This record gives sequence, structure tokens and C-alpha cells, in this order.
Amino acid sequence: MIRRLIILLNARQASVLDGRPGNMHWLGDFATTEAGLAAFQRLLLQHSGRPVRLVLDSVDEDYRLEVLPHVAGAARTEMLARKLRQVFRNAAFTGAWRQSRENEGRRDDRYLLAALTDYEWLKPWLGAIENARAPLEGITLLSLACQSLLKQLRIREPHTLLAYQMASGLRLSYYQDGLLRFSRLLAGDRSVQNSPQTLAPGWAADEISKTQLYLMGQRMLPREARLQVLLLDPSGHLASAQAPLNADPAFNARMLDLPTLARALRMPDEFLSSTPEIAPLAALAGEALLLDLAPPTLTQRYTEFRWRRGIHLAALAIGVAGILFTGVQWLHTLDLRDQTQQIQSEQQQTEARYRDITRTFPPSPVGAEQLGETIHLAAHLENPRPDPRHALALVSRVLESQPTVMLKKISWQDRLFAAPGMADERQISLEAELSPFDGNYRAAMQDIGNFMAQLRAEPGVIQVTLSSSPVNTQSSAALSGNTLSGTDSPHARFSLELRYRETP
Repeated sequence: MIRRLIILLNARQASVLDGRPGNMHWLGDFATTEAGLAAFQRLLLQHSGRPVRLVLDSVDEDYRLEVLPHVAGAARTEMLARKLRQVFRNAAFTGAWRQSRENEGRRDDRYLLAALTDYEWLKPWLGAIENARAPLEGITLLSLACQSLLKQLRIREPHTLLAYQMASGLRLSYYQDGLLRFSRLLAGDRSVQNSPQTLAPGWAADEISKTQLYLMGQRMLPREARLQVLLLDPSGHLASAQAPLNADPAFNARMLDLPTLARALRMPDEFLSSTPEIAPLAALAGEALLLDLAPPTLTQRYTEFRWRRGIHLAALAIGVAGILFTGVQWLHTLDLRDQTQQIQSEQQQTEARYRDITRTFPPSPVGAEQLGETIHLAAHLENPRPDPRHALALVSRVLESQPTVMLKKISWQDRLFAAPGMADERQISLEAELSPFDGNYRAAMQDIGNFMAQLRAEPGVIQVTLSSSPVNTQSSAALSGNTLSGTDSPHARFSLELRYRETP
């Protein structure tokens, strides 16, 4: 959770809380003077980089309840901006909070609109925050912080009025079903003589009654409803208002004591009694801002802070994931190394047992490779030996269609003994000549080509190669011949190599 500074601001002073849930510290009060503003700025510099959340307590607050169409996205943003300008004119600090949605009809949304109508007193504090370059998270109202306080106290009455006496005056806030509807501050100072609080002991009860009538007139409070009044005053001055209020059946008033607040906020009684303003601020510390009055220009630095924080968290997550992945891979490597050592150990044991067993074998006159070749040859001899009848039949079929080819010599070979990997192949060597031959070597080469083509067309023939030709066509051969007429007739002899497989 983000550690932030929560600052309660009013026209006279600023109160600062170091708002880390579970470990809160009160950092003091700073008056609205040059010395107070300078001390306030020094405090921000001491906590540089920490987000700042402002909580305003002013008499210049204005609240409106509106029912608007249910839209989302950019349409909702534009609608709210237009409505805020229409209701609060040129107010610089405005905000809208979507509280609920109606159950009937078009199911429109219920909004609470709020604004700070006079903000001249706020400018010096904003200037100090800007000079300290502190990221401003947002600006909210004390009445919203009191709503978080009622949530911590688990107040479930449908109509609740919180009367909170502080140094700035008496704040009256009305909550319907736990949601803020209206709030006002009656400024005063108990330390000043002839102030309204000291003139009349029943002054607080009268103001609460007037507030009830106003809520009824605005139709926020039903006339038959009984108003639950919670009196919060660490000094005890509001205790005199409890009896007059309970005498009226329209009210049910009770005091909120410090022990009850301390238990709800989980903090020591002494710490809470020394700084009464800490109660709503502590309740707001862990909550999101429901209503933000700050314009976007003031929260730009906080947006950058969130981006930086997100990048740092992503880098941290990637680093942790990398460490975990490295650890898993390291454990996997150790496991593989153990398995490798175990396999090597088993292999060494197996080899040792093999050596022990082979020592008992009788001596062999031949090596293992020669013994394997002998076994392979014996297995081949046991099988039926191939014969050349298939080869002779193949050559005979082709010779019948080539009457000019005279076979001079034929040899057949089983390739098992020449190449054991080609045991299913056979080889034929042919020596032949063309007869009759009239000396036309071009026609002779065509006849030899036709003879080879017919051999290739036979089933099972793999390759037909011309070993020797009547004409030496190589470019490296020397030219030789005799122009004299002789008694010997020309010859067209050639030889072929044929590879084939016997087909069933």
C-alpha cells in the first residue's frame, strides 16, 4: 500500500499525518503564516517523493444532488464536466461522485456534486506543495473522510447526522445509507470569548434542529424518518446537546467516545486523544478518493509518480520471476546431474559385470567382426540362391524387338557379395554389336539408344549404363583413322551395364 502524507487544511492551519496504515505518525500543525508555510514546505522536502492527499475543511463547500442519465466512458466525462460548469459556474475546484443507480424507470445514476466556491486561502498551501515538487494525489473533503470513519465504526442507520466539533468549528454532515448527502461547517473558536459556542450551551442542539428542517425542506430527509445523531467532540462540549435532542422523538443522539474510535481505527487511545483530528484522516488513509476536486493540471506530477512506481513494480516482478526461474533451473540442473551420475554408476557396474562374465568364456580363434560377417554369410547361404533366369528372360524380351543387335557375351552377378547393403539387386553386363552395319555410326548410335530405352522400360530395372560405344565422343580423345580402303568390314560393337531388382 502507498505511503502518503494526508493533510487536513482549513483557513487557519494545516495538520499533517504520515498515513501509512498500521504505522501512522502525527507530524504537527502549521499555521497560515509565512513561518508556518516555510516549515510546511521544509516538511514536504524531508518527505520528498511521497504522495500528498489534501482534505479540506472549509465553510466554502457547496453540495448538490443530481440524477443524470446512465452513460459511460467519454460521454460520462463530458456530461459531468458540462453539468459542473452549469451548477458551479467558474469554480476551479469541482468534483462529481457517482453514488448509486436508481432501481426503476430508466435506471439513472445518482451523483453528488461538490465544489469549493472560494479558494483564495488554499493558494499559499498549493504553492508550497508545488515548490516542494510533491506529487499531489488529489483534493477531497473532510465530510468524505468522516464517511470512511462511519464505515469503520459500522454505523448502519439509514439516516445519520454526524456532529463533529473541531478547532475550526462544528461540522454537521448528513449520511443516507452510509453515503454523504450534505455537509456544512459552522465556524467558531472555543478559545475566543463570546463565540457562539460559549454564549449558549444549547447552541449545538439548535443548529442540529435547523439542519434537520433544511434536509426535510430539500426532500433529502423524509418527514417521518428518525434522525440518528452522532456527537463527536474529544473536549466534551457537545455533551450538553444530547439531552435536548433525545427529548425530541425525531432524534436519537449518542456520544462517540475516544475508546470506541480507538478500537475501530486500531490505534492507541493516547495517540488519538492527543490529536483529535486524526480520526477521520486515519479512516481515509486506506481508502480510495471517491470525490476529487483537484483539476488535472495539479495532479500531473502524481500521474508521473504512478507511472514510475508501476515501472519499478514491474521491474521488481520481472526480477523476482527471473530469480525464481533461475532457482528452478538450478534445481533442475542438480537433479539432472544426480541422474547422470546415477546412470554412469549403473553403466560402470554393468560393464564390470560384463567383464567378469566374459572372463569365463573360452578363447575365440576369430574376432567379433569376423564372427558377425560369418553369421551374416551363413544366413544368406541358408536362403534360396537367386538364379539368372529372370535376367536372361528380361534380355531376351528386348532382343526380340531389336533384330539388329547381336549378343556376343552376357554375364550376371548377385551383388550381395560385392555390396551387402544391396543384397536385393542384380547386375548384368552385355557385350553386343549391330549387324548388319553399313558404317553409318549416327544410325548405329540411335539403334543403341533405342535398345537402352527398351531395357529401362522393363519392370524392376534400376539403371542402364553404356560402358563402351562404337564412337568415342569424349572431347579429350585423339583423332585417328585410315583413309585407305581395306578388306575388313566396319564393326559397331558396344557394351552395357544393367542393374535391376527381381519383381514377384
